[in-house]
Amino acid sequence: MAEAENEFATQEQGEIRLDHPLQTGSALEADTLERQAFAGRVTQVLERISPKAGLVVSVEGAWGCGKTSLLAMVEDLLHREKEGQRPVIVHFNPWLVGDRDALLRQFLASIAKAVKLTDHAKEGKRVAKELKTYSKAFDVLKLIPGAEPWASIVKSVVESVGNASEAVFDYKTPDIEARKQDLERALRKFPQRIVVLIDDLDRLYPAEVYEMVRIVKAVGDLPNVGYVLAWDERFVSAALDKLNVPYASAYLDKVVQVRLPVPPLSFSQRVAQMEAGHSRLPSAAREPHFSKDDRRLSHVFHNGLSELMEHPRDVVRLFDVVGSIEPGLRGEVNLADIVGLAALMTKASPVFSLLRSTPQAFVGRRPGMRAVKDKVEDVIEAHADERTRAIEECSNPKGVQELVHCLFPKTAKADEAFTFDRVVFTEGHLGHPDRLSIALHQSTGQGDVSLVRVRRFLFHPTERESIAAGLDEESCAPFLSCLGSMVEGLGEDVVLDAEELGVALARLIETPPFLSRAQNRSDVFLMRPDRMAFDAIGAVGKRMQPEAVAALAEKLIGDEKALSVAVITAVASYVKDEKDRAGNETIFANPDSKGPALSKLSDNLERAAASGELFDKVCAERILWMAPVVVPERCNSLFQAIQEHDPSLDKFALTMMGGRFDSYKGRSYVIPEEIQRVEAYVAMDALKQHAANRLKDKSLDYPARAAWRAVTEGKAFYGDGTLVER
Repeated sequence: MAEAENEFATQEQGEIRLDHPLQTGSALEADTLERQAFAGRVTQVLERISPKAGLVVSVEGAWGCGKTSLLAMVEDLLHREKEGQRPVIVHFNPWLVGDRDALLRQFLASIAKAVKLTDHAKEGKRVAKELKTYSKAFDVLKLIPGAEPWASIVKSVVESVGNASEAVFDYKTPDIEARKQDLERALRKFPQRIVVLIDDLDRLYPAEVYEMVRIVKAVGDLPNVGYVLAWDERFVSAALDKLNVPYASAYLDKVVQVRLPVPPLSFSQRVAQMEAGHSRLPSAAREPHFSKDDRRLSHVFHNGLSELMEHPRDVVRLFDVVGSIEPGLRGEVNLADIVGLAALMTKASPVFSLLRSTPQAFVGRRPGMRAVKDKVEDVIEAHADERTRAIEECSNPKGVQELVHCLFPKTAKADEAFTFDRVVFTEGHLGHPDRLSIALHQSTGQGDVSLVRVRRFLFHPTERESIAAGLDEESCAPFLSCLGSMVEGLGEDVVLDAEELGVALARLIETPPFLSRAQNRSDVFLMRPDRMAFDAIGAVGKRMQPEAVAALAEKLIGDEKALSVAVITAVASYVKDEKDRAGNETIFANPDSKGPALSKLSDNLERAAASGELFDKVCAERILWMAPVVVPERCNSLFQAIQEHDPSLDKFALTMMGGRFDSYKGRSYVIPEEIQRVEAYVAMDALKQHAANRLKDKSLDYPARAAWRAVTEGKAFYGDGTLVER
C-alpha cells in the first residue's frame, strides 16, 4: 500500500475511504504538512552527485509517515530544475518485482531503460549496454556483506538474455572489475545526473530486504548516480538482524552516506489532519447527538489520542474504522468515544483485545449484568495488571494509557492517576457498561436502551406510542430512567411539549412491558415504576412555570390511563405538606383543586375496578394501599366495584396481603400492620368470613390460598403455603 499523506477519497457513506499518496506533478501544491522544505533538503543533498562519485540518501520514517508522498515532492522539485541541471529520474519498486533472484537484473534494467530514453541517445545507449552487461555478470555473484561483491566469484553458468551464441560465460574476477570500469567510464561521460527513487523497501520479506541492501551497496558508488531510499530503518535493521547480519545499523551506515529522518507531525498538523478526517465523515455523523459533543472530541484528542496519531496514515486508518462502525452506533455512543474506540482498534490492539474479552477490567462489570456482588472499583483494581501488560505491549504505551484513562475514568483511579472525566450514560460514554456493550457489538440489541429512541420519544410526539410498543421487559425500566436523565441534561433553550410529555411518561408505565416486568421479576433494588415515572415527570416540571406545573399535576391526577402516577401525584399534592416532600418532588397541584381532582380520581379507580383493569395496573398494590389515605370515603364503593367484577376477591387478597419478598422463597402474605387500610375497604370480620368460605374451595390453589390463610390464621405464609418463621 502506498504511503499516506492526508488524502481521503470523498465517497458515500458505507464505502471504504482509502488513503493515497501525493502524486508526481501535483505533490507540491497538495502538500498540507509543510514538508516542501524537507524535500528541498533532499534535492540539495542530491546536488553532490557528480561524474566522480555517486551518492546514497535514505528518507527514513515509520510505515505511514508519508515517505511516498515525499518522494513525489522530491521528484517535482527535481523536474523544476534548469534544463541543463535536471537529472534523469528512475523509479524502482522492489516490492513489485516479486522475485528475489531477479531484483538486481530488474534494478539495473530500470536504470538502463531510463537513460536509453534520454535526449542524449548515444551516451544513453552506451550506458544502457554497459548496465546490461554488468547485470549479467552479477548473476553469478554471491554477495557478501562487508565485502565488495566483485571480490568473490562463484563459477557457474549464466544464460544470457541476449544472443544465443553467448549462452555460457565463464567469468573471472578481472572480468567483473573490467565490466564495472567500463560502466563507470560510460557513466562519467553521461551528461546528466541519474537519480534512482527506491520505495517500499519496508514491505519486503527479510531475505528480499537483505538482497536489496546488498545491491545498493554494490552499485552505490557508481559515478553520476544517486539513490534515494525510502524505508523504515527499524524494519530494515530488524530484517538484517533476522538474517544474522552483524551490526545491522552500522552496516546501513556503510551503505548510506546521508540519512534523513522524516520530520514528525507537529501538534498543529495533527489537529489539521484530525479535522480533515472529521470533515469527511457523513454529515449525519457530525450532527450533534449529545450535548457538548465538540468539547468531548477535543477532550479525547488532548488526552491520549493526539499522541497516538503520529503519522498521516494513522489518521487515515482511524477514520476508515470510524466510518465503518459509526453508522451502527450513531446517536447511541458519543462520536468522540467512537473515535477513541477506533484508536484502540488501530493503534492498541492488545488493549482492544482485552476490552473485548474482559470488559469488566475497564468498567467494573460485564455489560448486561445488573446485579453484581463485587464493587465496581474492586473489579477494576483486580484487573490492573492485565491492563498494564496490554498497554505495555503497544508501540506507544504512554498515549494508550492516557486514552484508556480518558475513556474509562475509573481505571485512572485504580492506576492512581488523575482524570477530569466522568461517565455519563445519557452522553453515550464508553465508560458506562451498557454503552460499551453497544459499541463492542456495533449495534443495539435486545435489552439495550437506545438513546436514539429516547431522544425521539422526547422530541417527536407522534412517535411516542410506537416507541413505547417497541420496548421489552428488559429495556423498559432503563429506558424510563434514561428519559428522565436526558431531560435533566437538556439546555434551557431546548423546547419540549412539557405537559403532553409529562402525561406520556405517566402512561408509559402502564404498558405491557412494565406490567410484565412487575409480574415476572422482583427487582428489589430498583425503584418502583410509578416513582421512576414521577421523577422523570419532575425533571420536565423543573422546566415549567409554577402555574403550568400545577395544571400538569391536576391533569395527571385525573388521567384514567395513568392511575399509578395519578395516585402518587395525589399523595404529593394533597397528603404531604411542603416540608414532607422530597427535594426532587416538583409536581404537585394547587390545594384549591383538591375536591374536584380527587373526585375524578375516585371515579377513574371505580371504573377500572368494575372493568377488572385495576389489577392490570403496574402499581395496583400501591394504588390500593394509598387509596385509603387519598380518598378514604370512596374505598368502600371501590371495594364493591372490585367484588362485583371478581366475587372471589382473590386478587384483592393477594394485593392487600402481599408482604415482603424473600429472594429464597419469594413473596409472603400477611395481614398488614396498618390494618385500618384494609378496613377502609371492608370490615375485617366480614373479610375473615369470606376467607373461610374461599378456603373451603378445594380448587383454590396457592398463592391465593396462602393469602386467605393469612387472613384467617393471622400468620405469614409464603406463596407455596410454607409458614414464615418469625
